[in-house]
Amino acid sequence: MPLSSDLPGLLGVLNQLIEFPTESRTSNTELIDYYADLAIGLGGVAQVVTGEVGAHSRSNLYVRFGPEAEGGVFLSGHTDVVPAGKGWTSDPYAVRADDDRLYGRGTADMKGFLAAALTTMAGIEVGALQRPVHFGLSYDEEIGCVGVHHLLDHLRTLDTCRPDVILVGEPTQLQLCTAHSGKQVFEVAITSPSGHSSRSPEQPTAIEAGAAVVAAVSQINATDHAASGGYSANVGTFHGGVAVNVLSPRCDLDFECRHAATHSPDVVLEPVFAAIEQWKNRLEPIGGTMVVTPAASYPALATPPDDSQVGRLRTALDDAPFGTVSFGCEAGLYTEAIPAPAVIFGPGNIADAHRPDEFVLASDLATTLEQLTSTVDHFCTGNAQP
Repeated sequence: MPLSSDLPGLLGVLNQLIEFPTESRTSNTELIDYYADLAIGLGGVAQVVTGEVGAHSRSNLYVRFGPEAEGGVFLSGHTDVVPAGKGWTSDPYAVRADDDRLYGRGTADMKGFLAAALTTMAGIEVGALQRPVHFGLSYDEEIGCVGVHHLLDHLRTLDTCRPDVILVGEPTQLQLCTAHSGKQVFEVAITSPSGHSSRSPEQPTAIEAGAAVVAAVSQINATDHAASGGYSANVGTFHGGVAVNVLSPRCDLDFECRHAATHSPDVVLEPVFAAIEQWKNRLEPIGGTMVVTPAASYPALATPPDDSQVGRLRTALDDAPFGTVSFGCEAGLYTEAIPAPAVIFGPGNIADAHRPDEFVLASDLATTLEQLTSTVDHFCTGNAQP
């Protein structure tokens, strides 16, 4: 097991990862290259999977430690962070230690886990692995899990990438979580002829159509299933209009639906799309338009807690308590692409993410080192039987 002496090495990696300001939609290639070089130095085989190219190029990373074989464990995490914003009491892109707390953008979500995973492999005899340890690092997770699709396409081409279990290291306070919500995001662009506001009884406007969509989305949250946590809907942005005495010629908005695996988003959103169709039929005869564009989508996760591989993992994690997460992540996408059960487990608290003075506990990182080493030992060295 890693001891406290391994923690300085982990903190060195974490410091460097935090110094890369990999906000979503900005380049992450320096971080990917840094991580790949370290992984290769530890005996891994690394493949950079190109994603977005251009002024802000972004990439995924796939690493395999051990033999090119089926089985083993897959550890995954995203490299992007939300913008730091204002309100920090120290530089968000430099780790600041205060007792047990390590402050910095991404310490909890989720560069702490990425540092712990790599440090774990520094204490493993890679040549002795009987089954592989896979790493997957993605980009632009925070804006709808959009970057990981390039990585998943690559993984589908690998016949031997069939791990026993997939572990996504989002912050769960070291609880073992087997479900997360899915999400669909839509952008709506509405146009209608402009004109004098005195003609409002005669001619529908873009803002009226947009308001109808807002009302339909709001009604979803009034249902019993929404109240019980089965799903939710939200309008995130709304822009339109010229002046109070002008019929609005333009309105733009976006909305989302979050849902458990037990609910189909298509069914949940039926009233919203019915309202959209109704207003489209009103606008088109007068030269208006209503265009709906899917912007992001990822499925919900519902891994059975009694799955045999989940049971093995829980044993390796020292009987970590089961927990729940209300947020979405890449786990559902991974388990769709790879024939293996996925779970969510990592250091940090999601309540401390996406805000000023984000932090993770150094003691939790030390525990993560111990538990990831136990996981690799259990699934990949042959020291534990399936």
